[in-house]
Amino acid sequence: MTDEISVQELSEILEKSPSTTLIDVREEEERQDVHIGGTLIPLGELEDRFQEIPKEGPVYLYCRSGRRSRIALEFLKSKGYENGFNVTGGILAWLNEVNPEGRPA
Repeated sequence: MTDEISVQELSEILEKSPSTTLIDVREEEERQDVHIGGTLIPLGELEDRFQEIPKEGPVYLYCRSGRRSRIALEFLKSKGYENGFNVTGGILAWLNEVNPEGRPA
């Protein structure tokens, strides 16, 4: 099983289950420009706030390009999270491939 998910796959999941656990690990200023929903926990705050993320069910992490969310996912794995997924390409891929407006369609 891979721990990467495409923006197209995430879009389908969000359509079927809007309450999916989605974590934005970018900074607040970045989120103000555009986001696809979820809870904002910047990467720099993750170590202090990871307990806010449920361990039950899948957790999808995104950032601008997929690099910070990959780091966040590796951290969560080290804390025992087994159902985490990195959104490949991040918000840039979402804007290019799913929805130019950012928020879920």
